[in-house]
Amino acid sequence: MAEKRDTVRKKVIKIYIWIIGIGTLYALWGRLTGNYPDCFYLKTTGYKCPGCGLTRMFESLMRLDFKSAFGYNPVMLILLALWNVVGVLCIVDKWKFFSSPKFLYTLL
Repeated sequence: MAEKRDTVRKKVIKIYIWIIGIGTLYALWGRLTGNYPDCFYLKTTGYKCPGCGLTRMFESLMRLDFKSAFGYNPVMLILLALWNVVGVLCIVDKWKFFSSPKFLYTLL
């Protein structure tokens, strides 16, 4: 069971590294070129998708402006915070419940 938990923990760490890397590249591209892609869902339907405001939210978080980040997309900001808490607890192996492979595969 411990081997499986370590394997899942390594997957969680890899996912964190990929997300941070891709997000950093996306932010650098946007800042250097000023060219962010338009939301396909908003363009085709005229309605905002659940991800609308994520880019502005992450830019606000990079400036540590939590109030405006919350204003851009409050649901995703709360989910991001919860996901990070669970991820960190999994990585440091504080609570066994969060380190169970079934829970982590559901989280991933």
